Amino acid sequence: SSNSRCPEDGTVLKKEQVFPDAFTKRELNGLCLHCTNQGCAWHGTYEALEGHSAVCEHGLINCVHTQCKMKFQRSHQAEHLKRECEYRNVKCDYCGKDATFASMKEHVDTICEDAPVTCRYCKEDVLRKDIERHKRRDCDEVPATCEYQDVGCNHDKTLKRKELRQHLNDGLIYHGAQLLRYTLAVASQLNDFIPRSEYTGMSQRIRDDIIEVRSGLAEKFVMVVGKLTGLERRIESLESSGESNTRIRNEVHELQSKIRDLTTESGNLRERTMSLEREVRDKISIIDHFRSRMDQMDESLALNTVKITDLDSRRGPRAQQAIHSYNGTLLWKIESYQRKRQDAINGVKTALYSPPFYSAQYGYKMCAKIYLNGDGFGKGSHLSLFFVVTRGDYDALQSWPFQKKITMMLLDQGNGDHMIDAFNSDPQSSSFQRPKSDMNIASGSPLFMPLDSLNNRQYIKDDVVFIKIIVD
Repeated sequence: SSNSRCPEDGTVLKKEQVFPDAFTKRELNGLCLHCTNQGCAWHGTYEALEGHSAVCEHGLINCVHTQCKMKFQRSHQAEHLKRECEYRNVKCDYCGKDATFASMKEHVDTICEDAPVTCRYCKEDVLRKDIERHKRRDCDEVPATCEYQDVGCNHDKTLKRKELRQHLNDGLIYHGAQLLRYTLAVASQLNDFIPRSEYTGMSQRIRDDIIEVRSGLAEKFVMVVGKLTGLERRIESLESSGESNTRIRNEVHELQSKIRDLTTESGNLRERTMSLEREVRDKISIIDHFRSRMDQMDESLALNTVKITDLDSRRGPRAQQAIHSYNGTLLWKIESYQRKRQDAINGVKTALYSPPFYSAQYGYKMCAKIYLNGDGFGKGSHLSLFFVVTRGDYDALQSWPFQKKITMMLLDQGNGDHMIDAFNSDPQSSSFQRPKSDMNIASGSPLFMPLDSLNNRQYIKDDVVFIKIIVD
């Protein structure tokens, strides 16, 4: 209400009767007052007290972050915001992003891609962004099954990856035989189907026949409808003149019957066409599946070939020297070139791998990879040649990334006019890091040599091609 009572005697005081007492104010200003904030030694006049209270270092204030409910002395504000406030901004030690102190633990434990997490299999600390790749490729403790189970390996137990690697090394010959048996079985099944090129031609011929038949039907319809229209006009003319012509009426009925037959024939043709097209699509889909499977087996066979060559080389020093080069130079003889080129064109075996070679006796292990009908931008138009760093027994002793000059050559077997391409390894590329799997991604030239130019010189002689790789 607008009225109050005197705290001394309870007299009702009306607002209009209350006024500032200048005498009392002067009396108060004459007094020496002390700050009521704990620990503050300030004293002064009444007028100065209000200004002091606004800046008193011992006064209690609220945190500037509204979520924080703490109160503290003004002098402690900087320390609170720097070290104590749960809602202060801090930077992640791993990724450098800003977050509140209260949410930082959750950020590090569940979100931050650069934070270390512990692999549940090998207990090694790995960056969160790399943990899935670590489990897929690097972790030796991850449970895995033999990749050759689908082609006949009878080892159905789950192994650790390091045990699986040993199983694969021990079973090179066995797996190679299983893979060959499976490949022959798939090839036998493929022989039951018409080659895809013939199916494509068949599909096109069916479409051409359909267009031709439909065009013929359309012409017949136009002709019949034209005749029918003319006959109807003649009937009307005859009827109007009182004449009767049974023959014309019979002809009209006959034409109408032909139209019905043509309509039925057109419907049957449409259904047959759709059925044939479905059948062609199904056959092509099956062939594509088998071709994809063959490509996978082709890659696996190539890797096995390299491994088996390694296995053979370990039988004795002489065999080792005969198979491998230890001076950074590979001379690769590719025999039966025309057959292998045709296999590449037909998609039977698109890529070939060379035997491994080494930069030194205990150096980097490498090989070459060639596509006789091209790969990528060069498919169907160029010979594609690549260099591959492979996993070796002495990788732990090498300097990584791999930093060498690579020279690739297609040898002219006549006057020595070789086709040469050279490049320096890129230390930033994954192709030249320490291998985590059997082989790194190949690096080289998809447009190494136009296929049309192969016969211009003596690159092919006695159905043999020579590839030379120099690493220095």
